[in-house]
Amino acid sequence: MRDATTGRSALDSVTRSMALALGVGSLAFFLLALPSILSQSAAFGVAWTTAAAAGMFAPLIVGAISSPRLSPPWIRRLAGLTAVAQLLTLATILVALPGGTLPEQYGTPWPLGAVLLGCASAAVAWRAAATWPYVAVVIGFVGVDRFFASERPILDLAIQDALHSLLFTAIFTSLALAIRSAGRQLDEASDRAVSDTRKLATAEARVRERGRIEALVHDSVLVALLASARRPEHASAAAREALTRLDQLEHRADVTEEDAVDAQIWLWRVQASTTQLDPTARFSHEDDHPAPIPADVADAMLEASAEALRNSVIHAGPASRAVHVRLGATRVDVTVIDDGRGFDVDAVDEARLGLAVSIRDRMRSLAGGRAVVVSQPGLGTRVALIWEAS
Repeated sequence: MRDATTGRSALDSVTRSMALALGVGSLAFFLLALPSILSQSAAFGVAWTTAAAAGMFAPLIVGAISSPRLSPPWIRRLAGLTAVAQLLTLATILVALPGGTLPEQYGTPWPLGAVLLGCASAAVAWRAAATWPYVAVVIGFVGVDRFFASERPILDLAIQDALHSLLFTAIFTSLALAIRSAGRQLDEASDRAVSDTRKLATAEARVRERGRIEALVHDSVLVALLASARRPEHASAAAREALTRLDQLEHRADVTEEDAVDAQIWLWRVQASTTQLDPTARFSHEDDHPAPIPADVADAMLEASAEALRNSVIHAGPASRAVHVRLGATRVDVTVIDDGRGFDVDAVDEARLGLAVSIRDRMRSLAGGRAVVVSQPGLGTRVALIWEAS
């Protein structure tokens, strides 16, 4: 899972943590093996001993020290270098020893006691398909080196040491692989979640846009058609308004939800719309440190309030009308009220586009938006449009 502030994934974080743990373990193994390394250097030779010790311990220590700044691919490369260095060390033990055997007073060749580091490093550097064959080869070398490097080779003892190493390394290697797999699965799950969220957001955006188009068709196109049928003298103006709003809709594709409209400018638009629809309607407003309004919110509330006022003009009969706007830092309220004939809200068909689509659905499409319609026959109508920032 990618962290929003650091950009790191779960697998990256696991890799860094494991690099730190391996570095500490490498330093501990080196300090414990140092007496044997120094004493056995007389048998193996200084050059081979220095190269073997540097290859098996140094990369992990460097990786731990640099893990906060080093990229995960480079951490894995250092771990892979350790694994390869250990394999080369085990493969050349018999070659490095004079006569192929280690004098009995030196005990067991010191690299055999640090095979866990190489196997765990392989688990950090590679996937399981490459790590387990590596572990098998390493354990095979442990048995071979333990048997042939002894002055008095004992097969049972070599097998016992190999099985002990296998058990010990298998536990930690399995754990390392499981941790890396969990990190990888978490990243994949996070990527799927992000992808699903984007698809859902796209789908929701399409639904909102479809609702916007349906509302616009009702508010402008159908109004123009009705005007042409009922009041021919107003048909031309209504048609021009419909075409203008359709053109504005086309250009809305370049506007994102993050765009904002100045609250005062938006307030003037609502006032102008009110005056245009009903010059006799009273308009009032309250300002309480208003903040810029998101563009989609501004458009939806302007259009929904216009539809509410238009419905009042058409259906309320002779009435007084008023529009009141309240602007706040995180909330916008628009109330459209009249004292006309009113209606039974529960009796209105949900398929009625004016109330259902142009007002309710349009406000529901906004995060934090809602519309409340209150009316009774003979007692007028109040439409409250509310949006609150989440």
